[in-house]
Amino acid sequence: MSQAHQLQGGAPAAADRITFRDIGSVGPGTLAGTYLRKFWQPVFHAEDLAPGRALKLRVLGEDFTIYRGESGTPFVIASACPHRAMPMHAGWVEGDEIRCFYHGWKFDGTGQCTEQPAERPPFCQKVRTDAYPTREYLGLIFAYFGEGEPPPFTRYPSFEGDTYILNHDSYTRACHFFNNLENGGDISHIAFAHGDASVAWDEASDGPTIHAEESSWGATIRAVRPSGREIVSQFGMPNVFHARGVPDDPEVEYREFIAWWVPIDDDRHTQFTVARQPADSPVTARYQQRRAEKRARQDLDREAIARAVLAGTMRLADVDPERVNMIFLQDDVAQMGVGPIATRPQEHLGRSDAAVTLQRRLWVRELSRMVAGEKLTDWRYDAQTLGVKAEF
Repeated sequence: MSQAHQLQGGAPAAADRITFRDIGSVGPGTLAGTYLRKFWQPVFHAEDLAPGRALKLRVLGEDFTIYRGESGTPFVIASACPHRAMPMHAGWVEGDEIRCFYHGWKFDGTGQCTEQPAERPPFCQKVRTDAYPTREYLGLIFAYFGEGEPPPFTRYPSFEGDTYILNHDSYTRACHFFNNLENGGDISHIAFAHGDASVAWDEASDGPTIHAEESSWGATIRAVRPSGREIVSQFGMPNVFHARGVPDDPEVEYREFIAWWVPIDDDRHTQFTVARQPADSPVTARYQQRRAEKRARQDLDREAIARAVLAGTMRLADVDPERVNMIFLQDDVAQMGVGPIATRPQEHLGRSDAAVTLQRRLWVRELSRMVAGEKLTDWRYDAQTLGVKAEF
């Protein structure tokens, strides 16, 4: 494991010694992993989990079983049956319960064993498996993996209802989740990593001044260019981002989206993304069609290409832009390229890294408070005061 501290028997490392490197490990018992487990996390696309289906789920360095009961309710339980450690996702969903493939032990959505076919008499009342609160929202399935009662569930009213069509532009990236988290507020990288995009600017003549200040939710990130153009994004602790993204269609200027960076392991994460489009606009129908056609053409393996570019055996200029999402690929190269937190050499951050610096400071502060047993910040999203803006 990296140099990150772990919580061990309630006696973690001293709070005044917590550093950015402690964010590097997210598994059970780690500081960052424990903190992330205090929040609801999206773990699956709702449309990818059919009623009666059980699947393996890996998140925060642990394996789980996710299944949807025949009533339509999603459930997340421990990965292995407590009888003989058989993976539960290999079994069968019956009603809103799941039966183990190996010996037929059955469990309900709370983790309580309800049947033991070969045991006479059964001792079901003595057997439970871990189960986790779930919630379906905005086309995603969320779960809470922390101890005790989950916190209030954050809602995003401007994405609800029938006014908008929601698209899910989620993806998996082979790097630590914080690499992507920092990238969200790192506005200056657009002029270089995405220098061939139509929205890129000349950093020498129109480069933005980046400001970041703590908010009730995390951080408000503002980039103002000499031309007067302005970008305002909102970072929500511990791993959420609300913004208007780079245009990806000739008829759609900016797509407002919410993204969550959710670790799979220390070296891989999923960005769950919900983007909205007006439901009653004729532009939306045309956009949806072009979007589907574009995605159908994107058949290249982005991770393999990024690894080849970083190995020096391939150039981005050699990639057919019709067969891959170039914005995603460029970010793959950048975020995979900086490497794990624990193994990075000394960094030299500047004023353009104002958002990066603040995000790191907020995280280290909250981990330090957690270790010291102090009250953690009660982060709250407020749609009325935390606006977003995009003028690329």
